[in-house]
Amino acid sequence: MLRRWPADYRSLLIGSIVVLIWLLASLSAPAATLTLTATAGPISNGRATVTASYTSSGHDNDTVRLYVNGKRWGASAGASGMWDVPDLAVGTYKFIARTNGSNAQWSNEVILTFGTVTPPAASDPKRVDAARFLTQASFGARTTADIDDVVNRSPAVWLDSQFTAPWGTHASYLAAIRATGGRVEEQHIYEAIWQNLIFGDARLRARVALALSEIMVVSNIAPDQDTDALAFWMDTLYKNAFGDYRTLLRDVTLQPAMGYYLNMLGNDKEDPATGRMPNENYAREVLQLFSIGLVQLNDDGTPKRDAAGQTIPTYDQTVVQGFAKVFTGWSFGGNDTSFSAGFNPPKENWTLEMANWPSHHSTGPKQLLNGVALPAGQSAQKDLSDALDNIANHPNVGPFMAKRLIQFLVTSNPSPAYMTRVVAVWNNNGAGVRGDLKAVVRAILLDDEARSPSAASVSYGKLREPMVRFVHFVNALGGKSKNGRNSVWWLDSPDDYLGQSPLLSASVFNFFSPFYTRPGAIAQAGLVAPEFQNASDTQVVGSTNFFSRMISDGGIGFDDTNRVDFDTTPWLAAASSTASLLDRINWLLFSGSMSNSTRAVLEKAINAVPANRPSDRLLVALNIAVIAPEFVVQR
Repeated sequence: MLRRWPADYRSLLIGSIVVLIWLLASLSAPAATLTLTATAGPISNGRATVTASYTSSGHDNDTVRLYVNGKRWGASAGASGMWDVPDLAVGTYKFIARTNGSNAQWSNEVILTFGTVTPPAASDPKRVDAARFLTQASFGARTTADIDDVVNRSPAVWLDSQFTAPWGTHASYLAAIRATGGRVEEQHIYEAIWQNLIFGDARLRARVALALSEIMVVSNIAPDQDTDALAFWMDTLYKNAFGDYRTLLRDVTLQPAMGYYLNMLGNDKEDPATGRMPNENYAREVLQLFSIGLVQLNDDGTPKRDAAGQTIPTYDQTVVQGFAKVFTGWSFGGNDTSFSAGFNPPKENWTLEMANWPSHHSTGPKQLLNGVALPAGQSAQKDLSDALDNIANHPNVGPFMAKRLIQFLVTSNPSPAYMTRVVAVWNNNGAGVRGDLKAVVRAILLDDEARSPSAASVSYGKLREPMVRFVHFVNALGGKSKNGRNSVWWLDSPDDYLGQSPLLSASVFNFFSPFYTRPGAIAQAGLVAPEFQNASDTQVVGSTNFFSRMISDGGIGFDDTNRVDFDTTPWLAAASSTASLLDRINWLLFSGSMSNSTRAVLEKAINAVPANRPSDRLLVALNIAVIAPEFVVQR
């Protein structure tokens, strides 16, 4: 006889049977699945279509959504489905799918990388060197034909042609404005300067004259310089760029723009009755900045030291006072210098060399460099000639001036061997001539260290000045004047322009010191980085924005009538092909030096814009190119 189980046991048994049946059913039924695959189609102009497919079970009535790099892209329904994701730039993408039913499930994750950075075509070393040479000897290539021209003729032959290339004077530019009935104002001197820098064919002369303007500084930052005087000043630097240093020194000294800037204009002799002493400003700066510097140098540019290991000064206060007396009695030319009262005030003549009033010149003895003393009673002209000879023949002039020119043209930290070779040419051009600037410039640009820098060298190269990069960019973009003029004026504001502009440095010490070093690795290596002193946070951001505005505006000009417009026709023709655009940037902006990392950045950015939008592609590429290391740094 069967016994009846208690009710609570019967309930427990029934529940257990239900659970067992559910477990058996789940073990025998297939689990719900969601599987995703993704493949890329052919790459065309750096873009491709990716096909993503899914299969599922247990989700027959669910919607399946596709996510690309975390963003929902599309949806499908059914046990299987497919999406075409078009126009993706080369790169890496993450694909994943998810059902949205009550039993929501994520698929497997698919990481897909397609396309690679297109390697640059093998570069001819001669062509790379020619492109580099043009960044040193001018402002960079204007066209690829410029590069090929240097390859075909050689850098040496190119230099020969540039030494004799004709150039238009700044004074004649102002005269042309007046000839058409225009009124010459302050901005027109900058217009004249930019005209030669951007459009002139005497590219080497312009580059050297610009460097000289930053060594022998006259500034109109006040602004209070006469416009015609500044034109005369720049013409003096252009005229003497390939002459001899002694003549340059004389012409600079007698310039009214320099006389006004450093107080030699109207510098009167000492007067014991009133206690007046000759002004020492020009005497101090011509020694410290324009010729020999503060400490004695070896021919390799290193400082000489005494037995205690201390540097040796080149001059003292007595020498400064001696030169100050030499520079007395000089004022505007074209006046009657026999009329003593006409010395102050004289009639202004800004386009003539200064003349001397004998009655206002100090006639006493004068102590000069290296123990040389001028005897009393010499004429002002004789005193000046002897004093300038004394400076020009000082052994420091070669290493001091050669290093400045090397720093402006080639590299911030020339090796002692490079310095020694160039200084030897300064001291003797091979024909017994000292200070032959043409021979020195040739030696600087053709030296092995300029032509064949070590790729592994951490000390070679320089930060390019903003105004040098500006001229290069306008040239590379085919900048054209509408009517033979331009309206490029003041670009010295660091907030929204270059932070640098010719003849607008803050002081006689230029925009930066040749001894400035960047704190950190550069300073720790004992190197200098002069141009970095000008590269403040404000200047870097401001100049970047300035280049960006030029790119979007298609040119530059403070006055639309004389605006400089870019000719982007060849650039737009190249822009539909990523490889062609990269090649053009490499040669015309990077001098053949584009790195793989920069190429990867540019290629990805260009390919993110469809090939049928060449203008947009070009805008993106140029905005990146102008901040790339290969454009900002000269190697």
